Amino acid sequence: MYTVSTAKLWTSNFVWAYISNFLLFVSLYMFLPILPMYMVAKFPTTTLGKAGIVQALLAGAMFLVGPFYSYIIDTYKRKDVCMFSFLTVIAIVGGYSLIGCLFWMAVLRIIQGALFGITTATSSTVAIDITSTTRRSEGNIHFNWAGRLGMAFGPMFGLLLFSFSDLQTVLYASIAAGFAGFLCMAIIKVPFRAPIGAKAFSTDRFLLSRGWVTSGNLVLISIIFGMLISTINVYAASINLQYVTIRFFGAIGFGFILAMIANRVVFVEADFRARIVSGLILIILSLLLLITHYNEISLITSGVLIGLGFGLAASDFLVLFVNLSEHCQRGTANTNYLLAWEVGVGIGVALGCNLVESGSYMIVFQVGIIFAVIALLYFLLFTTKHFVKNKKR
Repeated sequence: MYTVSTAKLWTSNFVWAYISNFLLFVSLYMFLPILPMYMVAKFPTTTLGKAGIVQALLAGAMFLVGPFYSYIIDTYKRKDVCMFSFLTVIAIVGGYSLIGCLFWMAVLRIIQGALFGITTATSSTVAIDITSTTRRSEGNIHFNWAGRLGMAFGPMFGLLLFSFSDLQTVLYASIAAGFAGFLCMAIIKVPFRAPIGAKAFSTDRFLLSRGWVTSGNLVLISIIFGMLISTINVYAASINLQYVTIRFFGAIGFGFILAMIANRVVFVEADFRARIVSGLILIILSLLLLITHYNEISLITSGVLIGLGFGLAASDFLVLFVNLSEHCQRGTANTNYLLAWEVGVGIGVALGCNLVESGSYMIVFQVGIIFAVIALLYFLLFTTKHFVKNKKR
């Protein structure tokens, strides 16, 4: 799966970058299962469907600054840009409790999304810059695993705090986690790199020209994650298992860890097809379990299967993006991967909230199965062939 090299990967710089990325995603994903309900409660005329759309604006806003990534990254000091946008993203979290209407919440989510896009693009580039040239593909994958673990454990931490206190406490915790990540980024020593000329508007470091087919497939998969993460708390409450939701997200995190182990033990000799197909089948099984069983054990088991399924599938999609890119396009591959993931999650959040509002919770899981089956067929019929034909290594 990775290129073998004797160069050291886990330097102190890389460890700090890894922790920083983990804390960034913990900070932002703390709110995913809570924010829609908070908006409905705080703004009287807001429906769950509208709240879901507003929450999804963060992902859409990443497109606003995407064409300027290349100019920003190649013109200014990458670490400085990363630290500024990182700190601003965290500061905006504090504004959630100060606004008085849904419109300003939407404005905040758009600004935060644009800055989040800059933060992730520059932080991944910094991670590449501090990694040995022979270990950069491997480092890229490990760095993104930090984000995935943050996506799993962030909601768990947020719900845990919310169950004992209120949203204000979650806000403080989010800011604290984000600021800790900012400090980790500040510690990193980045080698000097002279600024180079770059076009003000470009798809470089934003979209990979050979990644469109793969992007579409990943969006289909991450839609399911967005639907689940934004509605599972409300669903659990409807069957009197709200207290299990924290364990559910913990189970997802455990599933992600199992996927990391499985990639190095069970699937070590397997190709990308086996891992991604296995992951998608596990996602389908987890959704079927949610539809057919309504107890604590099934909810937690489903969480493990979801984490394992997304862990297997999502990690190899990053490998596909990296292998579709030239050596000088690793940053673009990383950004394209994250953009496709976040766009799918945003669509899933909006879709999940609107489905719950217009029907039953079962519809969310049923639609999730449909997306998983489509994603599986898409992968087998299109993504695999496209990758084999266009891969660079």
